[in-house]
Amino acid sequence: MTKATKEKNAAVAKRAGWMKQVGEWERSSQTQRAFCAERGLSFASFQWWRGRLARSDAAKVKVPFLPIALGADRSAGGAVIEIELRSRTRVRLEGEAALRAVDRLVARIR
Repeated sequence: MTKATKEKNAAVAKRAGWMKQVGEWERSSQTQRAFCAERGLSFASFQWWRGRLARSDAAKVKVPFLPIALGADRSAGGAVIEIELRSRTRVRLEGEAALRAVDRLVARIR
């Protein structure tokens, strides 16, 4: 294994460790300071990694909508739209309700 590969693996492991810590803090009811103190983590490092991870997550989500293709045949009634929110809640529209929702959305965008 080359030195560059070892360094990359170490960086990936470090990032994964901080992702785990930040995730555990998010699920806890503790303040950042209390969480860090309990685990012997540097508060400054925790804040730095939390910010870095949040920025990298935000950079991945640049397109709020995905393009969809609409067929020309609207009489089929078999249209289905399913939206999954970040909270894992799903909204599903079928048939005419889906077609009306798309019509209203497109009308607002124009």
